[in-house]
Amino acid sequence: MVSAVHLTLILLCLLVTQTHGSRRVLLSSTDASGASSSPNACPSVCLVFNNGKKLPVMHRLSPCSPISGGGGARKHGTAALHEILHRDGLRLRYLSNLQAASATAAPAPAPSPSSTQTSGVLVPAAQNVVSSLPGVFTYTVVAGYGTPAQPLPLFFDASGMSNLRCKPCSFSGASAPCDQSFDPSMSSSLRTVPCGSPDCTETACTSGSSCTFTYTNSTFVFGNGTVVTDTLTLSPSSTFDNFAVGCMQLDNLFSDGVAVGNIDLSRSRHSLTTRVLLSSSPGTAAFTYCLPADTDTHGFLDIAPTLSDYSGLAGVKYVPLVTNPTGPNFYYVDLVAITVNGKDLPFPPATYRGEGTMIDTQAAFTYLNPPIYAALRDEFRSAMAKYQSAPAFSDLDTCYNFTGIDYITLPDISLRFGNGETMDLDDRQFMYFFRDHLDDGFPFGCLAFAAATPDPNFGWNLLGTQLQRTKEIVYDVRGGMVAFVPSRCGLR
Repeated sequence: MVSAVHLTLILLCLLVTQTHGSRRVLLSSTDASGASSSPNACPSVCLVFNNGKKLPVMHRLSPCSPISGGGGARKHGTAALHEILHRDGLRLRYLSNLQAASATAAPAPAPSPSSTQTSGVLVPAAQNVVSSLPGVFTYTVVAGYGTPAQPLPLFFDASGMSNLRCKPCSFSGASAPCDQSFDPSMSSSLRTVPCGSPDCTETACTSGSSCTFTYTNSTFVFGNGTVVTDTLTLSPSSTFDNFAVGCMQLDNLFSDGVAVGNIDLSRSRHSLTTRVLLSSSPGTAAFTYCLPADTDTHGFLDIAPTLSDYSGLAGVKYVPLVTNPTGPNFYYVDLVAITVNGKDLPFPPATYRGEGTMIDTQAAFTYLNPPIYAALRDEFRSAMAKYQSAPAFSDLDTCYNFTGIDYITLPDISLRFGNGETMDLDDRQFMYFFRDHLDDGFPFGCLAFAAATPDPNFGWNLLGTQLQRTKEIVYDVRGGMVAFVPSRCGLR
């Protein structure tokens, strides 16, 4: 089965024709012009609390985002390719440093009797306080913290710790006032975590004091924080008491606008995921999400959905979750093969498994261990040999000039996992079409995969957001599975 993309409409849409079954799909363009049929149609719930557990998700550059107006905005809030690649590079460097630190650290102790196990969920005995922020963030939700709840714009990720910018902020130079911040003095339910508590590890605090720590962000801005607990409010009907966060005192917690913090969905002790699993019944997933197709659309983050909602749906791919000691907070799948036009790349499953294949919500493109990427690139170039190549754009080194061509034929690319499931990718998942850096405006497209650099020893494969955004991703952490669900995220 092949796909054909009608390139005369590339500025407004991509018309994809699949010759098998004659299925035609209309797809929004990734072009920098950012055309949208209703660019100002922001759902009212994106700026206030939702009525349930499904939170609207916005791209950080969306006109609907509560942090809209952050740095790097393009026309209609579309990120330029060089910015996307720069941010991906920050993310990979953070992960590479994390791997290096893990390799030199002492082996982690076996789970102690103080670990709590409920309904098959193993909860770590201690919360690891992060000392650095995980690179960059892209997607935002609105949640409340404190009593009464203070609505806050938050990124979501799997960093291992939820963090908030708290008043009073520490200012440097001519910084603006921290208007969007959590105010501990306004909450009647806030509690500080004492030093020496199981929820306070890897810090330099002294016994009897509060759990304080020092941290940096990706731009090397240093600051101090205190671990506190308070009530997290997703909606009036969905609250979590004693939810732990790092309360940070500085003027700009993130380099991505004025977000107040991040909400942690990792496997760590006090993540929202763990709290959901300990308070929900079997048959409940930890969370699911649909990522926005672009900056003019919105997705959702659904907390504790019922797994039966996905029973009987066509095309759902259930893939095993696996653990990785070098990044225990993250989520990994058991990728064992990649095929191009039905032909497996020449590697055994052990090569793919290596250090694991991580699902990431921060990097845009998909990054593979360099030998695997080189083989994929070579097969792809062979299948695309009839098209004129174009210069590489940074890490995207397989690009094409499609000037004057009405249709292109793309090879089939599939991912195969350890349980035998195969996920066929469509062009929206493996091709990036754009022309924002070209003077004469010809249609230009690149393979949306790259080698995992800057560290040649970087061991993880990483599935980025472009590969995910046509699917709803269901995290059944209790069941040890993740599901890729088609046709649930609207037209992409």
